[in-house]
Amino acid sequence: MRQLYVGGEWVDSHASEGIDVESPVDGEVLDTVPAANERDVRAAVTAAREARRELESMTAFERAAVLEEVTEYFEAHEDEIAEGITREEGKPLHESYEETEYVIESSEDYAHDAIRLFGDVVPSEFRNRFAYTQREPYGVCAVISPWNFPLEVPGGSIYSAIATGNPVVFKPAEETPLTAYHIARAFERSSIPDGAFNLVTGAGETGASLVDERDVRLIAFTGSTEVGQEIAKVAAGRNAQCLLEMGGKDPVVVLDDADVEHAAESIVVGSTFNAGQVCCGTERVVTTEGVHDALVDAVVERSERVKLGDPFDEDTDVGPMISERIQSKAVGHVEDAVSRGATLRTGGSTDGLFFEPTVLDDVTGAMEVARKETFGPVTPILRAADYEEAIEIANRSRYGLQAAIFTDSLGRAHDAANRLKAGGVFVNETNNYWERLLPFGGYNESGSGGRYGSKWHLESMTQVKAVMMNYGDY
Repeated sequence: MRQLYVGGEWVDSHASEGIDVESPVDGEVLDTVPAANERDVRAAVTAAREARRELESMTAFERAAVLEEVTEYFEAHEDEIAEGITREEGKPLHESYEETEYVIESSEDYAHDAIRLFGDVVPSEFRNRFAYTQREPYGVCAVISPWNFPLEVPGGSIYSAIATGNPVVFKPAEETPLTAYHIARAFERSSIPDGAFNLVTGAGETGASLVDERDVRLIAFTGSTEVGQEIAKVAAGRNAQCLLEMGGKDPVVVLDDADVEHAAESIVVGSTFNAGQVCCGTERVVTTEGVHDALVDAVVERSERVKLGDPFDEDTDVGPMISERIQSKAVGHVEDAVSRGATLRTGGSTDGLFFEPTVLDDVTGAMEVARKETFGPVTPILRAADYEEAIEIANRSRYGLQAAIFTDSLGRAHDAANRLKAGGVFVNETNNYWERLLPFGGYNESGSGGRYGSKWHLESMTQVKAVMMNYGDY
């Protein structure tokens, strides 16, 4: 069984049980990690708390240097990390390399942004007073991350926490904890103070123990809305800060004046990337009547060209899903839709953990596939009479992560950008989209507490202090 990383050392867990990490590619047990218990978690939080003063006293330039050292580790071990992600999570190897490249580039961004996190000089209403603000860390930060991007998602929160002086206790997803060991090794080899980064592995019970710790003052969670809401309740009981990035039911609106071929290509990419297991993936397509038939045919044709197979094969577009539990929910949504009158245009079959890209037409708002997060390679298509109804249907959701619209009208594009209730709106581009310097996060039940990415992530990890100096009559 592997160890935990606590206080700058590799230590054995106090728990007797471990978690076998199985590869969705072939079912092989890759390794066993500890199911950290309350005693393990408390030791990690204590180490982080004790490291807080030393980390906070470092200059922004010194903390930026730590991130640069971490980047060097990732660059030196990129092949090993990418292959491990594919083995552990199942995404095609080229997608794993996209993830490692993104992390390498964004870690450099966080290092640069860390030395540019400025306060403001504020005009005072009185003479002989000098007022300004400065940003300061919250304290011990718990980073709890999902399995679908085991390096990229936790990386941003860990980097921004360390860059702003918040010591970290990291709990990765139980399905993909092995990638987290690379993060721990990278910090172990850096000049970060002992205890400023800690790794505990385990399932939901481990995460719950971490959230319950009173010394945890900031919780950065990415995962399901249901779990995020429970975390928010616990945190509210002690007034801890939460940065939550949760689920989505992200819409793509296609209008009569859209480039149908481009829209179809973007939709299929958005719904099949990482086997559809992406919070900002294409979960609904809303098309106006004039372009409906042509769009559906184009989406079906492209979906049938997607190649499922061995994720280590360079020709593979989509690999296996992560688990039977995740796959069965997506299959259930398809079955519910068909039983309620939707038309299965293509796909719908499974072979082990492989799930054919699926296109459903004649979908209505009453169906589960139109209301609940599917998290699979499923494209449900809903009709709208016109632009106004399309916007209304797109906003008919308890979520609000990312949305897209395809149109040749500049006026409609600007209007939709204002009216679509989502944290990100993309014109003539897939909604399964992010960039290093754009903020990432959602409205409603898709997230709260700030934004991920670039300077917004750093700001979300800090609190503002007001300072006023009265220098008298001098």
